[in-house]
Amino acid sequence: CADMSLDVQSLAAVRPARWLRRVPGRETFVWPETGSAEAVVKRMRGGDWREAWHARLHGLAPRSPGRREFDNLRALETQGFPVPHALAWWEAASGSAREACSLVVMQHIPHARNLRERIEAEAQLDLLTWAMRVLELVVRLHEHGWYPRDLYLQHFLALEEPRRLVLLDVGRARQERRPRERWFVKDLAALAHSTPAGVPRFLRLRFLAGYLDGRRILARRRRRAWARAIQARLLRMAQHSPRHGEGEAGRG
Repeated sequence: CADMSLDVQSLAAVRPARWLRRVPGRETFVWPETGSAEAVVKRMRGGDWREAWHARLHGLAPRSPGRREFDNLRALETQGFPVPHALAWWEAASGSAREACSLVVMQHIPHARNLRERIEAEAQLDLLTWAMRVLELVVRLHEHGWYPRDLYLQHFLALEEPRRLVLLDVGRARQERRPRERWFVKDLAALAHSTPAGVPRFLRLRFLAGYLDGRRILARRRRRAWARAIQARLLRMAQHSPRHGEGEAGRG
């Protein structure tokens, strides 16, 4: 399950000096820690009963979170989407579902900030250009039947040379031949929820109009229905505390 020369299983026990991110059930760090980092290790504990139920419903074998993210990264890359190259995965051979450990190893992409951090920190950032980059990527994902389910601005790396986006955290993403519209609505609401308050309203509306145009949703009644559904989902998101900081953003 690997295409790099390392003992992947040994990464399950590594305690790095510095974490990229550490929340209950998920730990991320660069490897190796010294010298030039070549990979990012994302280590997860436990599973998701919803994912197991979804797999059985579709006649598939349940996969660990590490294996699922590896598979998603490889599938997205094969289809031409900008994601880190998946290098390896590993999962514990035994243990309860709650305590089971799995991990995925992926290409390390040097960067200073994610897209949301850049929007918040850089006064001269070309918001329109980056909004169009996000728009193009989201339309392509949805046209190919992908719905990431964690589509927050902090899950995009904004790289300058050349100017491009890289999509992260695709472990919960799904691809279906006939995905339900409500999943696309949730993706768009998550983007809106994670957008800083300083982003002007006209740009938010232009993004939505561009999305509907790109998906060939042209009838006025349908466009209004989409806008209402996204707003309703956004309001529900605003009423809940974010999970481990996911989707936190200024609201306005």
